[in-house]
Amino acid sequence: MADKFQYRLGKVLTLREKKEDKLKRDKAAAERERDRERDALDELQARLVAAKRAIGSSLSAGQTANVQMGNDYASSLEKKIEEQEKKLKAAQQKVDDLEKALTLATRDVKILEKHREKSRDRWKAELDRKEAITLNEMATQGYLKRVNRQNEEDQEEEARLAALAAEEAMAQSAWISGLMQSSEAEARRRPKPEKKQV
Repeated sequence: MADKFQYRLGKVLTLREKKEDKLKRDKAAAERERDRERDALDELQARLVAAKRAIGSSLSAGQTANVQMGNDYASSLEKKIEEQEKKLKAAQQKVDDLEKALTLATRDVKILEKHREKSRDRWKAELDRKEAITLNEMATQGYLKRVNRQNEEDQEEEARLAALAAEEAMAQSAWISGLMQSSEAEARRRPKPEKKQV
């Protein structure tokens, strides 16, 4: 087993993370574009409001020629506003589509990250299990060495005690033998009592 965890789907995760990052950048760009379209629409609407005020002023001043030009200009602005609203709607749709795609991409990345963590946990558990087996084997070997050494020491002690017992038995036997010899020698030195005759 490797000393360092290697996720087997690492390349897939990397590709999905890159896809997620690209979608984030694309969404940000789409949001900027949508904001530009919204700003352009706001500007057109402000110009239309100003044109209608100018038409109202021209009407009250009785300037019919300016009213006609103002109406033409307002009609032109209304068409541009319609077109701009379509552009804004398309830009918003692009943002929404990218948001959905980004949500899916983020979900895919999170799924793989969870899978990677579970795989790492399984790898770590297996590593710990093998380490425990190794430590257990080492402890068992150490215990067996201690037991064998103790058995050898016990056998040596038993042999030493047996030798001492044998020496003591020999010493006692020699002492008894010497005592008997000295008793016999003393008995030989003593005169034998004479037997009385009856």
